[in-house]
Amino acid sequence: MIRVCRTSIVISLFISLFISLVGCSGGNEKKPTAPPPKVGVITIASEDVNPTREFTGKTEASEDVTIQARVEGYLVSQAVNDGSQVQKGDLLFELDRQNYEAALAQAKAKVAQASAANDEAQINYKRGEELIVKAVISQSQMDELTSKKLQAEASIKAANADLKNAELNLGYTKIYAPTDGMISQSEVSIGDLVTPSSTLTSLVKIKPIYVSINVSETEFVNYRSEREKSLAEGGDGLVSYAQIKLRSGDVYPEKGRFEFVDNRVNQNTGTIKIRAVFDNLDGMLISGQHVTLLVKRVQTQSQIVIPQKSIQEDQLGKYVLMLDEDSVVRKRPIQVGMRLGVGQVIESGVEVGELLIVDGLQKVRVGSKAEASQSVVPK
Repeated sequence: MIRVCRTSIVISLFISLFISLVGCSGGNEKKPTAPPPKVGVITIASEDVNPTREFTGKTEASEDVTIQARVEGYLVSQAVNDGSQVQKGDLLFELDRQNYEAALAQAKAKVAQASAANDEAQINYKRGEELIVKAVISQSQMDELTSKKLQAEASIKAANADLKNAELNLGYTKIYAPTDGMISQSEVSIGDLVTPSSTLTSLVKIKPIYVSINVSETEFVNYRSEREKSLAEGGDGLVSYAQIKLRSGDVYPEKGRFEFVDNRVNQNTGTIKIRAVFDNLDGMLISGQHVTLLVKRVQTQSQIVIPQKSIQEDQLGKYVLMLDEDSVVRKRPIQVGMRLGVGQVIESGVEVGELLIVDGLQKVRVGSKAEASQSVVPK
């Protein structure tokens, strides 16, 4: 009986030891390691681009003149139709001339009268000079002759001045275009009494025509430095040109040039006003149109462009995820430039030849490894 018990105890101990060894052996087995996630990458490269910036603007007449009468009179004719294109010197309006023709005739008569009186005074003065030497007349009589001579000379000057004024007033009854341009709707009618303060119409010169835009201080500094560099190298300083996109979506074919920059930065907006000029030879553009100004470079630039979908942003700014030579994911802060379709110009942060993660961004974390596969990115 004692032997059977001992045998049972030995068997139990052996079974317990076996179970323990099996358990320890199973606990030391390692689970299989998961492979790194696959991500789509592209090799960063530079390309020649001619980025287009878009600005909202409005067309402005190169000259906007208010046409007013310079003399009073009744309006007797309008020589051009409202909305007409006119040339400098074209007749626009005519006032009644009768009173001014009469005033001119009267002024001419006064000149003739003053001229006759002056001739008589000059003759008497010369005679007096001869007589006073011979003591035929006294000094007081000579002084009187001198006074009459001076008065006659002053009278003829005044008469001639009145004549000139009468000629001008008569001329002012005809109102001419001071410059080329388009006439607006007339504000007076035939028969109206017009005064020197009366506005007859306005004339806008649209050949050339302007479009003004506001650019950031940084953009202006870049433009100015590039222009100065072009001039220093013997160029014409034209680094950018402009085109107009109309509300219809059509692009006006003529290219504009920048020729005016304001002399101060707007302290409220941090922008500066610059102006593009279009010759507008066909007259298709008129003043007051709301347009989009397309600003393009004269020459292309070699720049890094990456897909916009690869760019992420956090509290520190924009960044991308790169894959280094050890296939480790790295975070890289970037400075972005202009947008080009689905692409984004990168000013700094990445280099040509590096691998940029563009697909599978949600699968990886910074510092972990990833397996690269080349992606095709639409332009």
